[in-house]
Amino acid sequence: MTADLDSELIAALQRNGRATYRELSAAVNAPRAAVSTRVQALLDSGTVSVVAVAHPELLGLKALAHVSIAVSGSLTPVINALIESESAVYVSAVSGQYNVITELRVPSHDDLYRAIAELRSHSGVKSVSTLVYVDVVKGIFMPDSALQSEIRLDSVDVALIELLERNGRMPFLELAEHTGLSPSAVRNRVNHLISSTALRVGAVVKRRGAGRTLAMGIGVNLGSRDDAAVSAIESLPGIEFLARTLGRYDVIATVAANSASDLHSLSERIRRIDGVSGLESWAHLEVFKEHYARSLDVRD
Repeated sequence: MTADLDSELIAALQRNGRATYRELSAAVNAPRAAVSTRVQALLDSGTVSVVAVAHPELLGLKALAHVSIAVSGSLTPVINALIESESAVYVSAVSGQYNVITELRVPSHDDLYRAIAELRSHSGVKSVSTLVYVDVVKGIFMPDSALQSEIRLDSVDVALIELLERNGRMPFLELAEHTGLSPSAVRNRVNHLISSTALRVGAVVKRRGAGRTLAMGIGVNLGSRDDAAVSAIESLPGIEFLARTLGRYDVIATVAANSASDLHSLSERIRRIDGVSGLESWAHLEVFKEHYARSLDVRD
């Protein structure tokens, strides 16, 4: 029961990392006291952290890609290089044909080409396969829409973003103490940053302990019913990330569940969707990096 509640709470926090306990209670249909206790336990144990991420376009990052890397010998040198790379926001060791996957976020496709060329130059890298994101359908730290052109940030907005990057659930009172504004003024600013798509606050899962501890990547090939199939995949439980891509797959997804059997059941449901012509999967064995924050100074 606790694992099921934790899974529901994690999903709710991934949708809105700043949801109040009352909102979370309504979302998971559980008593507020139980919700408060479990959320605090998830945060204290390190199973979940809630952070804010600025819109990629606000950071000048317009080329995003999923990169799979096949390695000969130890994975450690390649993983360490990716951990040190500012371009790599996500790094995971995986099972299957490829050993490491990473998500790269860079300013342009020229930068993406150079970053992948650098990856290929590392000793031990046998091959690299790149999927360029065309459209991110669902993602905890991906915007639902393009950045609103009228967004203009001042030094206080930047300070709030940097504070929330460290702790996405920092109370408005504490944010006010750091910025010198009143709590109501801080509330208005933070709500505006979120509603204007400049900022997104969500939960990062450390894949240990209770609640959606297992994650699997899925690559899907589609036939003619592209949009309908993508919508059907998006509606399934446990889909944390979904993107249309250019490359060996038409769609990639990350799914999470409490058990291997749940992951198998979910992949079978995807295979049965009308329009899905092929599916490959890989297990995330260990996530070494999931860090999306970037200094706002990178903007042109």
